[in-house]
Amino acid sequence: MSLSPQHAFYPADSAGKRIRKSPRWDDEGVAATVGTIMALLVFLTFFGMFTNQFVPIWMSDNESTHMTQAVQQFSALKSQVDITISNSANALIAPSPIFVPITLSSDGIPVFAAATAGILSFMPTGINNKPWMNLSFTYISDTSGLPVSIGPSNDGRSGGSLELYSPNRYYVEQHIVYENGAVIVNQTDGEFIVAGPQFVVKNLGTSAAPARVVMITQITLQGSNVTIGGTGSKGINADLLYSGTTAYGNDDGSSLTIQLVTKHGWAWYNYFMSRLNNTADLSPGSGFAMDEPVLHAFTDSTRNYYTLQLTIEDVVLLDHTRATVKVAIGELGL
Repeated sequence: MSLSPQHAFYPADSAGKRIRKSPRWDDEGVAATVGTIMALLVFLTFFGMFTNQFVPIWMSDNESTHMTQAVQQFSALKSQVDITISNSANALIAPSPIFVPITLSSDGIPVFAAATAGILSFMPTGINNKPWMNLSFTYISDTSGLPVSIGPSNDGRSGGSLELYSPNRYYVEQHIVYENGAVIVNQTDGEFIVAGPQFVVKNLGTSAAPARVVMITQITLQGSNVTIGGTGSKGINADLLYSGTTAYGNDDGSSLTIQLVTKHGWAWYNYFMSRLNNTADLSPGSGFAMDEPVLHAFTDSTRNYYTLQLTIEDVVLLDHTRATVKVAIGELGL
């Protein structure tokens, strides 16, 4: 009787009691496992490229688009307020209410990146609230014929601001501000006025004997101090409470002084320099004077502000428009 080669004590024909070989992977199992691992590596590679390369670019584009949209919305608010003020002076009907939606956040990328939230805040005019603008001018009274001054205590003061802060994660952080009738964009590398206030200077005389006319509108924003953060959109309601224009004349010419207290001193400085230089026979030191903004710094940098003063010489007529606008922030179901 022949014995099984696997064990010395079992015959070859004892199949039921034969010790079986240990199972081993064949070539097909190894190939499937390696193929699965390679597929996972390829997927993870493309996933990493997408999250590290395409998501930042995509989100940067979303945030940039949101900033452009926000500037357009603030400019639309400014434009509607200006038009309402211009039309209401001689209108026989009540001013139309103004409503402008403001988008707080940029779009996100589903699963990969959440929307970038924003903060919308409104600061009404007040004794200690910033920003504000003071205007001073000496004119000749039509009744007494004596010099009289307009200043902060009698219709020469305005203030209040509406601000959107976007702490962008991929695009540059920006503050978009509406104050004193202007729209300002502030970011880490600088600030500038994208839409200026209603302000113009003309010279009705000659270069040797200037007689300048200044037309300016001061807008005061009233309402409740509100700060709202989050995503989506909010509605801005603005109602014109008062608007009126007064002409102040001084045939001998007088100096017009504009004082500003604002967080955006350099934006206003650059605006006035570009607006007045080589206009109405004006140049720095000749016809108008303006020093660089003075920074008032605090330990809490959010409290920092600038003071700025502009003086325009030989003003014979000041067309001064004052307006009071009530602003409220409300929910918007968009």
